[in-house]
Amino acid sequence: MMTKPHSSSAPWDYDVLIVGGSLVGLTLAAWLGQSGMRVLVIESQRGMAGTAARVYALMPLTQRVWETLGVWPRLAAQVQTYNRIDLSDRGRHNIIFTPADLGGKQELGYVAEHRQIWPILRDFVREIPSVTYWEGQQLLDFVIDPTAVTVNIQINDQCNDKYKSPSHSQRNDAIIRLSVGLIVGADGAKSQVRQQAGIKTWGWSYWQSCVTTVIQAGFPPIAYERFWPAGPLALLPLPEQRWGIVWTLPHAQANDCMALPAEDFLARLKPYLPFQEVHIEPQRWSFPVAWRQARRYVQTRLALVGDAAHGCHPVGGQGLNWGIRDAATLGEILVSVYQRGGDVGAFNVLKKYERWRWPQNLLTLLFTDSLNRVFSQGWEPLVSLRALLLKTMQRWGALRRLSLHFMAGLWGKLPDNL
Repeated sequence: MMTKPHSSSAPWDYDVLIVGGSLVGLTLAAWLGQSGMRVLVIESQRGMAGTAARVYALMPLTQRVWETLGVWPRLAAQVQTYNRIDLSDRGRHNIIFTPADLGGKQELGYVAEHRQIWPILRDFVREIPSVTYWEGQQLLDFVIDPTAVTVNIQINDQCNDKYKSPSHSQRNDAIIRLSVGLIVGADGAKSQVRQQAGIKTWGWSYWQSCVTTVIQAGFPPIAYERFWPAGPLALLPLPEQRWGIVWTLPHAQANDCMALPAEDFLARLKPYLPFQEVHIEPQRWSFPVAWRQARRYVQTRLALVGDAAHGCHPVGGQGLNWGIRDAATLGEILVSVYQRGGDVGAFNVLKKYERWRWPQNLLTLLFTDSLNRVFSQGWEPLVSLRALLLKTMQRWGALRRLSLHFMAGLWGKLPDNL
């Protein structure tokens, strides 16, 4: 997606500062940097940004974004493709999705581990001449005025060439002060950018936590989503016949599972799996589940993307994918303005992004919340209604195709480059 660099006369050290160097922030940096925009990414963690053990279900839209950027050929060797989704209610009334439900033109999805794909995307971004990536550096604060954002960054290394101040910046001991045209919060659910900007969120915490681990099983790569009264269980195929497990349980049950020895945990898990000959890897992780939507995504010279803007139930694996769609959408809007010589931090520019993505994300948030609430209970009349719904979807191809296009992110207004 290389475009001719634009010669900017804006009196900023950088056109855009992206706070957060995980997958969403890096995707936005690549999108902007390939247009020639001067981008600085700062990440507070050293080494790998994000949680190395995370397993992602990557939707076709995410693959399209990374293909457009030119990074997908590097990533492809680290992901597992799947062409079948098996969705069921307690292992019954299965709905089977195949490529024919997406028109037969592409894969249904991909699965990857964060520790495998993040370094590739980070290195790809570092190769873009107009992008600078700083790790282990902390945003202290920022001040927004009508023409610029002044930011103070805590530099945690001794001074070296990597941290030489641009011509318009000021340096005071271990603090560097920069002027940027736009600050983007890609810094996760507890976003410092969002909080310092005074942007509130609305939502709630669920009664559930997710327990994640990896198992080994010699079966074909099928993505399973199995609904149980305690919560959904996703089985995501990884390379080398490994499977990522995302098991949603009430907090007390999740805590019990985390306390069990590995083999005892596997014995508890097995009745919920579609296969039994499995081995478990020793690591397990748990995190509470919450629903969150920022009341607004933008203000003058500030925008939020990914988990900084929203957070949904993990059912359906939508979280990262919708953050990547945020990055592609905001990237397209900013590049268009930049190439016309406009102000990338202007409120009327950023408002286009909010009008585009806020309602789309809200619909997805409501969909995942409803899915979890409807299927995570054993009330018999509702169980019968669910069975009828699933049977209807399996028999009625149009409804099945519509639901798959929604889950794959291939609905609504998409960035033009996709």
